[in-house]
Amino acid sequence: MEKVFVAEIGNESIVINTFVDLDTANPKLLGQGISYTTVHHGDIEAGLKSAVQDLEKEIGTVGSLDEITIYASSLVLPHRLEKHKVPSYLKNKLMPTSEAILRAAQVIYEEVGEVLVIDVSPVSTNVYSIIEDMSQETMAEDLNVINNTLPLVELIGEKKVMEHYGSEWEKLNTINPKTPKEMIFRAELTAAAIGFAVRRHTKSLDNKKNVNFNKIRWIVGTGVGLTQFPNALEIFQESIEKIRDRFFEDRKEIAILLDKDSILTSLGVLPKAYRKATWQLMRESFGLEN
Repeated sequence: MEKVFVAEIGNESIVINTFVDLDTANPKLLGQGISYTTVHHGDIEAGLKSAVQDLEKEIGTVGSLDEITIYASSLVLPHRLEKHKVPSYLKNKLMPTSEAILRAAQVIYEEVGEVLVIDVSPVSTNVYSIIEDMSQETMAEDLNVINNTLPLVELIGEKKVMEHYGSEWEKLNTINPKTPKEMIFRAELTAAAIGFAVRRHTKSLDNKKNVNFNKIRWIVGTGVGLTQFPNALEIFQESIEKIRDRFFEDRKEIAILLDKDSILTSLGVLPKAYRKATWQLMRESFGLEN
């Protein structure tokens, strides 16, 4: 049972997804390990090792990182990453997160047609699309639902937020929401971020080319800023419904799906040799196993 590891290196965390049997008819997501990133300390490897230790709680012995098959994506800007020590086992195996998501989106495009992907990461809300064979991405660091929510609150309207949650709404803004009120607050921020992000993306496309958004077949939500919720699919669907009349008139033909395992980025990093397994694991994460 050969294991393939994919590390997602972010500004706040490092996640390692482990896949097995990628060259068979039954590929599987075996486990996931997570750690705070150590990128800010100039050392990627320390965070990777910590994520592996967390992974070992799920799947047992992993082994030395320089002896396993591992690939990686990085949210950290390339010019910043160059200043860090990149382990030798990641040389030529490290891909920008945006490229990884677009590669995953390309697989969807090849299978079902035009696609829109919304990635709610810990530090931004980003939108990717492939429409009429044209790929486009829109990054929005001000649409931050976890670390610095003030710009997003200002876009929503602080007065409106205070009407809903009171003058001490900032106390509800925690990294790990637990109480019902904290969860509702975070869910509202997430839905708003998705709406703003899609509007910006569609405007950007309109400025470049007259794009028919009704050609979109799938709208996919991913990223831990979204998938952490027990009712993430409901939150995502409702956020799309609020802007659907404006951008997506052909309601019957659009599927609104959630990457519940939050593995879209990792799947985009996998080599093309695992194309069939990538599509199968993707569909399973979307709840489309059959």
